[in-house]
Amino acid sequence: MKTFRKHLERKLQDKEFAAGFECERDKLRIAYDIHAARIQKGFTQAQLAKQAGVTQQMISRAESARIPNMAHRTLCQIAKALDMDVGLVSHR
Repeated sequence: MKTFRKHLERKLQDKEFAAGFECERDKLRIAYDIHAARIQKGFTQAQLAKQAGVTQQMISRAESARIPNMAHRTLCQIAKALDMDVGLVSHR
């Protein structure tokens, strides 16, 4: 019986699939980081939204990775409200 990991390893050999997988993984990481930082600060979604100058719905969508292409400006506003920086991270 195949394991999921072996199945995924095989699927990741396809460049198009791998690119999509990496993009989704990155969106999920951003969503997790926003949520974790908000909880650590003790903010509700509404409080963070007010601090960032966006809607509560935008925060909800950001935390659930439901924004296909979040504007850089919006991401920076949310990060600033959380005392975070937006930047690049090395995978290795």
